[in-house]
Amino acid sequence: MPEYRTHVSVNFFLGLPLSLAALKYTVLSTPTDVFAFSVAFIYGTLFLHPDIDLARNIRLFSLKGLLTLPFRPYSHFFRHRGISHMLIIGTATRILWLFGFVWLLCSCLNLAFPDLVSWNHPFLWFGIGGIAAADFFHILLDKLG
Repeated sequence: MPEYRTHVSVNFFLGLPLSLAALKYTVLSTPTDVFAFSVAFIYGTLFLHPDIDLARNIRLFSLKGLLTLPFRPYSHFFRHRGISHMLIIGTATRILWLFGFVWLLCSCLNLAFPDLVSWNHPFLWFGIGGIAAADFFHILLDKLG
């Protein structure tokens, strides 16, 4: 199986350009939507990938450790190469886990700051698509490798 650096390289140099080309020719999108897709693709490649089920093994007091903090409990519930490596189900579980974490955080913030966070953003689906595209290339490389 390919290592982390290989996944990152393939996703950035092959997956992202192919995904952006497919996005350009298939969906009517604004520059904000493309930006949301790209940022989510990058985040999905670096931090929200199918191997996040190993987050408990990353040093906590590092940049990557802090950015994977919401997934430390996730890594105790899901075993490596289990549900996380299923294209639709694994992507959905990680996105729902992240939304649950963000919802909990926003709910706590709304106690002090009502109406601070709105879930009604037009580019939310492009972000989810970016994460799903990054997952697709990660899982494809695992199957080929």
